[in-house]
Amino acid sequence: MLHALAVLVVSVAPALAFLVLILALDRREPEPAAMILKTIGLGAVSAVPALIVELALQGLPLFALPGLAGAAATAFVQVAPVEEACKLAAVMVYVWRKPAFNEENDGIVYAGAAAIGFAALENVLYVAQFGLGTGVLRAFTAIPSHVLTAVIMGLSVGRARFAPSRAARQRRLLRGFVLAWLIHGLYDALALSGSALALLLLPLLAGLAAFGVIALRTGRRLSLARWDAVPAGGAEAVPSAAEAAPAAPPPSRTAPRHRWMPVVSRVLLGVSALFWVVLGLGLGGVEEASDVGAGVLGGVVLTMVPVSLGALLEVAWARRRRAGQVTKKPG
Repeated sequence: MLHALAVLVVSVAPALAFLVLILALDRREPEPAAMILKTIGLGAVSAVPALIVELALQGLPLFALPGLAGAAATAFVQVAPVEEACKLAAVMVYVWRKPAFNEENDGIVYAGAAAIGFAALENVLYVAQFGLGTGVLRAFTAIPSHVLTAVIMGLSVGRARFAPSRAARQRRLLRGFVLAWLIHGLYDALALSGSALALLLLPLLAGLAAFGVIALRTGRRLSLARWDAVPAGGAEAVPSAAEAAPAAPPPSRTAPRHRWMPVVSRVLLGVSALFWVVLGLGLGGVEEASDVGAGVLGGVVLTMVPVSLGALLEVAWARRRRAGQVTKKPG
């Protein structure tokens, strides 16, 4: 049972860390917690059609080529475009026309949320199949690649949302998707090469991290420019009413921005609840009462911190809402 918990923690914790980072940079005009959680769920769900399409393409002769040619074909044709398209679809289908999508930085938030859901589910499957060592390795490689690539694509999505024309909107969406496709494809091609070229993953991840940080800071700057009239150095024009819903006014400048609280708390409580479900199923087949007691005690110890933190965040969030310090954003 401890192994199952370790699998869950190793699989989900890295994605959760990126979620906290993205939400922390979205403090000026935060997104509704429910929309973020739904986008994470849709991102996870999008991994299913991605897997189906990849399996359907697997038998093509192109992907049976030996060496680097086969790795490149698999990466750039079978995997990268399919997965990036599915993550983008989760944003376009659910979030794109929501009134809450009212600034460029929201593209980063929602694309990042979709990628976090996708990467978390994918990581659970990999760890369950190949073990905890794979999960630890992916925590520093595949998950940052998924999320940072989505952050870069999300900036283009956010800018496309407020493009001055339909043609400009389409160009920016296409540019963001192609850029994510190429980055993802290059990562997978190196990882699948089975040669010394795989060592190039380290500088690739370093460069991806740098560009991801630039995208996050750009999104943050555009957010401040939109709500605080700070010069954005090229911020996009807001579309007409026919192209997009009018931007809702931001919360009061004196109101604290703590919308990350319910998101983090519910993730912590949800993961803890899932752990107890798994623990209960495992203890159902145990005959010795002492072993059951030890399992329950171990579960209490292991979930005490996340449950306590989640409960404290929920209480703090409820108090702020009752005090009128948090204004509800349309969603």
